[in-house]
Amino acid sequence: MQTLQKFRRYEFFLIFISITIYVIRRLFQEAHSFDRMVTTAELNGVPNKIIWQGLIGYNHFYNTIFPTIAGAIFLFGAWYVFHYLVYPRMKEKNIDSKLFAFIAVTIFSTFICVFLFDYFKLHFRLRYDRQEHIIGVKIYSLFRKFYLVTDTIAVLIIIIFYEVFAQFYYFVHTKLKEEKEESFEYLDYLFNSAIILFILFIGFAGNIPQKDYWYGSIRELTMITICSLTIYYSQDYFYKKVLPYFSNIQSKEFVLGLTIFAIINFIGSFITYIFQYIYWVSYSFINFGFHFEWVFILFAFCFFPSIVIAFLRKVLTKEKVQLQTQIVSKVAELSNLRSQINPHFLFNALNTLYSVSLKENAEKTADGIQKLGDMMRFMLNENHQDRIPLSKEIEYLNNYIDIQRMRIDENHHIEIKVNIQNSDREIFIAPMLLNPFVENAFKHGISFRNPSWIYITLTHDAQKLYFKVHNSLHPKQEHSPEQENNGIGLENVRKRLELIYPNRYTLDIQSSDNDYFVSLILGIY
Repeated sequence: MQTLQKFRRYEFFLIFISITIYVIRRLFQEAHSFDRMVTTAELNGVPNKIIWQGLIGYNHFYNTIFPTIAGAIFLFGAWYVFHYLVYPRMKEKNIDSKLFAFIAVTIFSTFICVFLFDYFKLHFRLRYDRQEHIIGVKIYSLFRKFYLVTDTIAVLIIIIFYEVFAQFYYFVHTKLKEEKEESFEYLDYLFNSAIILFILFIGFAGNIPQKDYWYGSIRELTMITICSLTIYYSQDYFYKKVLPYFSNIQSKEFVLGLTIFAIINFIGSFITYIFQYIYWVSYSFINFGFHFEWVFILFAFCFFPSIVIAFLRKVLTKEKVQLQTQIVSKVAELSNLRSQINPHFLFNALNTLYSVSLKENAEKTADGIQKLGDMMRFMLNENHQDRIPLSKEIEYLNNYIDIQRMRIDENHHIEIKVNIQNSDREIFIAPMLLNPFVENAFKHGISFRNPSWIYITLTHDAQKLYFKVHNSLHPKQEHSPEQENNGIGLENVRKRLELIYPNRYTLDIQSSDNDYFVSLILGIY
């Protein structure tokens, strides 16, 4: 990170030097072109009087040197504000009045850059008669009010293009620095040298487009970039917000997601059309007006590839997600097996205790032992399956809650309410997704000194399952191992939800000094 910050400081001077070289080179080129024009006119027999009459109103300082230097200064200022003040705030999502002020300064500096250059710069060329004979020189201006807008947009696009490539360089540079091998360090030096040489090459031999921007390759690159970004963001949105609900196209989530997906494609295609429209109008290829067919073509160009890419992405990532899920499941299974004693011995011991408790008429103890045995059987048999019936998960929950109630006197300022909806159809979910939240409630929601309460609700409809746990919260010891284990358990649930139910769940956790609330919504269609 320190290396990157150091480079960003050098970057300021590198860009300044490159712009300075570019300006000096352009001024020498302008002077050489002027001298060559005058010499050519003289060699073709044009009298000096006529030559200088054609140059009336032209001042080399005010009409070439001043607009070139002033334009470069404001261009450098616009780049500096955007690169060091605007984009870092946008990246950190620091949306405030300063950000909008810096954006306004960037646009204003760019506008002044274009205005000073276009308004004061005078161009010169030879004059010809109908027989293509040189008869003098001519001074003319390319300043147009309409060009102030289009050229300002063009310069802003160049600044944005630089920022895109700069961020790409920062990313590659950071990744290379993270590698410890010496070969990667040499590769980083080579990469840095190439970037520095390229920036200096722009200063020594490059040509920043002026009036040819909307006619050249940079305009085409801009339009391709806009379309590419539109396809990238729209396919990502379709993959995350539309595909998860594709099996139920009548759901409001699917309709809303598809609508926003279409809006994203329309905005991208319309912006691309605006750039093409400016090009048409600037060169008088068409008259003013709206061309719906072009917008539709661009919309189709973004819309359909986005859908295809999203489906391909789902197919390619499905196997990867399944593999990750299997790995997580096997690791959890191995961890459980390592911590378990011989299951047969444990069940035999539980059965013995159950028989002894019945002989001693300890029915409550026998019931607790039976429920504990059912829970152990669930952990060994059901817990490692990909999906289990919801009824099995509910049975495990009820057993756990009943065992917890055996150690709690609910008349002693402790209230436990459980509302679980019975299902009229077979619903399958991943095992052990619900119980960690109930365990968390009993760990932190029960106190034998202060009033305590736990409310558990489980309902569902045709599309979703709704699970809520609301409990009182009591402070624990500062270094409680139980509290640390609970944090790990909830984090594991988050990871499993992300793997098994990507974009199909909503987990909302709210906590205060006195209570703790969990709401989990799962897509079960």
